[in-house]
Amino acid sequence: MNTIASDLKQVGRNWSWMLAYGILLVVLGIFAMTHPLAMSYGVGIILSVSFLFSAGGALIAAFRDAGWQAKTVDVLFGALSLLAAIIFFVNPFSGALTVIWVIGVMFLIMGGFEFVAGFRSNSDRVWLIMLGVVDMLIGFWATFFMPPTAALVALATLVGLAFMFRGILLAILAFKTRGLAKA
Repeated sequence: MNTIASDLKQVGRNWSWMLAYGILLVVLGIFAMTHPLAMSYGVGIILSVSFLFSAGGALIAAFRDAGWQAKTVDVLFGALSLLAAIIFFVNPFSGALTVIWVIGVMFLIMGGFEFVAGFRSNSDRVWLIMLGVVDMLIGFWATFFMPPTAALVALATLVGLAFMFRGILLAILAFKTRGLAKA
């Protein structure tokens, strides 16, 4: 019990770091929304590095003691990840656009499930069907018709909002934990 109290006091003493991190996230969120090209470039570079690590891991795994099927899958996955890393490094904006395309496909799939669930539901049938239709329309537009500049702005807005909300939550949590140092 005594260690819990000392741990809470330690968290309470470090509330200012949590607040600083929350403020930094809010600032980064605002920057992301006001500078969509820079943010999209950053997302593309991060995806490139992620795929590079993925390729390395898959190629290392291919040389483990495993059957030929596992080695084949690991080598193919590693090669595809390396190809994606090169593509996103050469053109980081293609990585950002790919993220929007994936979000569009997810909206299409979720909308389809909501639409079908609406017909199977006994309650809220109309709302589920309407939600499914709206999600499928958004997904169809994002996947097939969204202009690249709009896609980059949409991604910057989504990332910016996510950073801002996370930052605000951390700032609120920081002020709540501030009192733990005195407890």
